[in-house]
Amino acid sequence: MTVTGTLSFLVRILFVFGLIESVAVAHPPRQETVSKESVSVLAAGDLMLGHRLVSVIRRRGVDYPFDSVASVIREADIAVANLEAPFTTGGTAFQKEYNFAVPPSFITGPVRAGFDLFTLANNHILDFGVEGLRSTIHTLDSTGIAYCGAGFDLEESIRPALLTRKGIRFGFLAFSLTFPEAFWASPGRAGTAYVRPEKLETIIRKVRESADVVIVSFHWGGESVTEPRPYQIQYARRAIDAGADLVFGHHPHVLQGLEIYKGRLIAYSLGNFIFGSYSAKVHDGALLRTWFSAEGLRAAEILPISVNNYTVRFQPRLFHSAERLKTIESLNALSKPLNGGKELLRPDGSIRFKTD
Repeated sequence: MTVTGTLSFLVRILFVFGLIESVAVAHPPRQETVSKESVSVLAAGDLMLGHRLVSVIRRRGVDYPFDSVASVIREADIAVANLEAPFTTGGTAFQKEYNFAVPPSFITGPVRAGFDLFTLANNHILDFGVEGLRSTIHTLDSTGIAYCGAGFDLEESIRPALLTRKGIRFGFLAFSLTFPEAFWASPGRAGTAYVRPEKLETIIRKVRESADVVIVSFHWGGESVTEPRPYQIQYARRAIDAGADLVFGHHPHVLQGLEIYKGRLIAYSLGNFIFGSYSAKVHDGALLRTWFSAEGLRAAEILPISVNNYTVRFQPRLFHSAERLKTIESLNALSKPLNGGKELLRPDGSIRFKTD
């Protein structure tokens, strides 16, 4: 066994027996690749504060769902999640099985937790029509949280969110590849950003002209499906080909694998973050923490979280020790088919961009 292999084995044993705790809020992985000038970006999966969570928040307060992970969120220079329900008390419910809405006053929770940006491109943001979308955008504007992925016409929906940190310009784009089609924006019609692959490339190249780093989010895949579908792989790789530095996804509510493509990272699904319903199929999710320089992605790591609401009661918690390692091993297994059989994740959750 090599020295690297021996160290990896020892770390694994220590995790299993609980002799070392999570390094979730420790220093960035591979210190030699991350300088003080690097910008950290934390990405989370689906955030939905409605449905069964409404009564919980009214009873326990708006900070309750975030309390166990807020310190990690606040550490990031930019924190982003998929906002899976509109902030509204009005509008008309769309005719489908599940419609979610969140009281606008609940925005205080994610604001205090440290979120800077929400992606709106998903299959619930128009659950209460244009009025619900308008209320959501007004709520975000009033609190200073940026957004992308939806708007009052097609042009607005594909407009990037532009943020600058430490002199590095970030361009965020978000697209929904989920139904109903009635939610997709078109010229003169409000909705979510939906594009075909060839149009996607044009949009990314345009954003690249005014951004040092481009990050693309997709709402896609099958619910409770742990393998990315062929179209997800096609879109993700074309996004990278067009100049995206990072691609991350959500909608399946469960984790999907990671892929290194042309030296850049694709996280096909981060699973749930905070979601106001119970599901026997949903147990673990992940936060994706990344570091960027003006030249692109420098380092990345996965922070496994427990999102089983039967046990965490709508308050996600960082996994520690054996549970953390179990999620990392599971994610490695999901990622191997996407990377020629190679393991991407080290036992500490950091991601290998080259064989080591």
